[in-house]
Amino acid sequence: MTLDMQNTKSRMTPVIGASEWRHILKLVGLMAVANGRLIKEDTDAFQDAMMELRVVIDPSLVMTRHMILDWFINHKDELKAVIDGLEYETELLAIFKEIRYFPHKLDVVTAMMRVGIADGDYGGIEKMFVKKTILFWNIRSGEVGSAAETLVGSNEARVSVKS
Repeated sequence: MTLDMQNTKSRMTPVIGASEWRHILKLVGLMAVANGRLIKEDTDAFQDAMMELRVVIDPSLVMTRHMILDWFINHKDELKAVIDGLEYETELLAIFKEIRYFPHKLDVVTAMMRVGIADGDYGGIEKMFVKKTILFWNIRSGEVGSAAETLVGSNEARVSVKS
């Protein structure tokens, strides 16, 4: 029995590296703290969104909800400082620069929107983050529109179930 090293090597090579994951975590994490208050729905939505991104981007990646929560707790103050310091535009541009060739941009925008609407307060700064992400990454409006409709529908269903 021979081992196909090329096939094995390609399966072992991560789709994206750790630095790209850091930028994605930060981008989605900024949405959780953007409105200035942090509630359980925000952290739950952040964990859910990152788990979904893991499945879409690299299902072989070992990333648990607990690991995501640990990352968020360790970086929460840094994320809040970006929002409070009004340097978010510079920070967003730095993130976009590092992951400009990332192939799953629409998935990240969808995750951002999912976290933004989780607490029922999709405010100005959250909308601005999503708009800037869409513009910088040049995502077509039709793609974003269908993703937004899906999210709004699922969020309305979630709210009606909770009521």
